[in-house]
Parts: sequence; C-alpha cells; structure tokens
Amino acid sequence: MRGTDYVVKRLFFAFATVLVAVTLNFVLFRAISGDAVSALRCRQCTQQFKDYQRKQLGLDKSKWEQYWIYLGDLAHGDLGRSLRTEEPVSSALWEPIKNTLAMVTLGTVISIILGVITGVTAAWRRGTWSDKGALWGGLGFYSMPPQWLGLLMVLFVAGWLGLPTSGIKDPTLGILGDASGWDVFVDRLQHMILPALTIGLVLFGEYTLIVRSAMLETLGEDYVLTARAKGLSNWATVW
Repeated sequence: MRGTDYVVKRLFFAFATVLVAVTLNFVLFRAISGDAVSALRCRQCTQQFKDYQRKQLGLDKSKWEQYWIYLGDLAHGDLGRSLRTEEPVSSALWEPIKNTLAMVTLGTVISIILGVITGVTAAWRRGTWSDKGALWGGLGFYSMPPQWLGLLMVLFVAGWLGLPTSGIKDPTLGILGDASGWDVFVDRLQHMILPALTIGLVLFGEYTLIVRSAMLETLGEDYVLTARAKGLSNWATVW
C-alpha cells in the first residue's frame, strides 16, 4: 500500500504542477495589453478580418470560457493554428523538436561519459589534486549559464576545431549532386557537436558528484577489500 500511495501522490503532484504551469501560461499572455489578433501587422488585416479571427480563436468570450476552451484543446493535443500560415502549430513544432531531441541526446551522452570518468577518478584519488580538480571543474561548468558557455565555445573553440557556428546543415551540401547518407550524417554531426558539447559540459558536473558519491560508498564494501587483499590491480578493482 505504501508503494501505491507514493505513486498516487507523485502523480497528483505532477498533475498539479502541469496544471499550474499551463494556467500561468494562460494568465501571462492575457495580462498584457492586446491579444494575438491585435498583434497582427498586415495591410490586408481589416477590422472585419480581425473580428472574424477573434471569433475563431474564442477571444470574444469571457476569460473563464477562454480558459476552459484552452484546457480542452490542450487535453486533445490541439495547439491551434498559426495566424500566418494557417497550418497546425503542432506540425510546425515537430521539426524543431526533432532536431532538439537529437542534440540533447548527444549532449546527455557526452555529460554521462565525462561525469563517469571524472567521478571515478575523483573517488579513486580522493583528497588529491585529481579529486579537487574534478570536483571544482564539474561544479564550475555546472554553474555556468549555457548561453554564456555557448558563446565562449563559438568564439574560442569553433575555429580551433573547424566546426560550424550556426545552422543545422551546410547549404551547399548536395548542390553539385546527390549527397550520400554518410555525408549528410557527418554534416549534421558537425553542426550538432558544438551545442551538444555545451550541454554536456554544463551537465557533467552533476554526474560527477553522483558517481563520486556512489563510488566512495562502494569502495568501502567488503568485496572491494577482498579484491585488494587478493592483489588485484587498481584497474581491475575499479572496473
């Protein structure tokens, strides 16, 4: 029962957190003057056209009615349509989300690899300069704003490694002929490595602390003392 109660409570808090977040999103955009239609800037946007758009978006209703419509659309996965292209917003978001997921995944892999290596080193060399350097380095990168670190990477690392500093692909790729799948993969990886490395450097300090703590606890176990007593090498013991 305790396990069930815990799961129910966590689900309740998760639902409450999401509800508060979407409610704040609704309130903030309606607390400012104007609305989505009044922000349109086009010569063809007559008053009749704007009134029609307000009616289509439900902006002619009360705030409470707008709020329930907003919640209902979110529950059905309907994010509305773009006022400029008339295309569903969800379809316009998919391409950026797909690119972002790949970049974040690569950055997470980099952070885990760096975190495990520095965490194990810090635990095995506890109290030495290796331990202090790993800890302070990890905490230093973890405290850096990603935007500021990304700017430093663009200014000082991109040119040194020959990496592109913007875009997601080379605009000239495939102009002179069909590019192979490998060429496309390498091109995407080159454009992705710099932002992914920025994410990895910011996050690896957290993994360093976790791995170091777990490693120190494990090094005190009886089977580790037995391994040392048997004369196993340091590498075998750490592994």
